[in-house]
Amino acid sequence: MPYLSSNKLNTMATQFISKMNKTEAGFHLLMILSLADGNIQKAESSVILDFLEESYKEPIEIIKEQAFLRACPPEEHLSHFTETAQQFFKISSSEERNNLISFAMKVVMADKKMENEENSFINVLYDTWGLD
Repeated sequence: MPYLSSNKLNTMATQFISKMNKTEAGFHLLMILSLADGNIQKAESSVILDFLEESYKEPIEIIKEQAFLRACPPEEHLSHFTETAQQFFKISSSEERNNLISFAMKVVMADKKMENEENSFINVLYDTWGLD
């Protein structure tokens, strides 16, 4: 397999993100947020998927999305999260963004504490979406 430069990988990721629907973008945002504290439970991903499918009713190829997230190096999570938040903003209503961030806060606070990294990701959503 030929080596892909960092620029080529970034271009591919950006093209991938620009084609995401709300369910796919929400899945990436919530899964990265869930990973921020260092662990994720299988039940947690099921609850996330149920929320997204119920809220946005758009198709998702879960295996493809999970494969992309597994291939995304941890040092790229913040940039991927930020780009995905921008995409979600472009394709969603204010109500849909508020619904997602409310659910995101429940995911983060499920263990009754907010880690610094989780707080950083939540702040990205607030800043990217112009929330107070």
